[in-house]
Amino acid sequence: MPSRGQKNKLIGIGGVIAAVLLGGAVGLLVYNPFEPPPPPPPKIDLNMPYDDAWGRLTSPDAEAVVTHILVSWTGANPRAKPKQPRTKEEARKLIDQIWAMYRHTPTPENWKSLQEQYNEDNEGGPQSAFNKYTCKANDGLDPKFSATGKSTRSKHARITESAFGFHLIRRE
Repeated sequence: MPSRGQKNKLIGIGGVIAAVLLGGAVGLLVYNPFEPPPPPPPKIDLNMPYDDAWGRLTSPDAEAVVTHILVSWTGANPRAKPKQPRTKEEARKLIDQIWAMYRHTPTPENWKSLQEQYNEDNEGGPQSAFNKYTCKANDGLDPKFSATGKSTRSKHARITESAFGFHLIRRE
């Protein structure tokens, strides 16, 4: 059985602990008043229908610098090798989904991440995913690719089809 002095010592220690805990709780409320958590980010609707009007200029510019994401399909072109076997219909669905992901967050960081993940432009090695192309008269590029690049607003992206597959073209 603890003595009276030991009881007082235990009560004193318990009081100090209680005061520290109570003080900490009050401090949290004073300096960090309760706020509801932020809402979750909006979900990306991957089935959003492609809207070619998003970012389309009313008349094309004479020149534009673009980057792209190529999604091909099995047998489309021997120079374009899909990362996995897919049909033309599956490639179209995938490029539409990539467009929806970019439109949801149209930032340079998101674009680069999407290029790293999806771009099948492997003609020039791993860094070809980030190639920049200048679309202009007699540029040697696929005519649809060049026309889409020149008729897209800066920081927007639009889809076109070429002999290599589907391109999501983003104007710099």
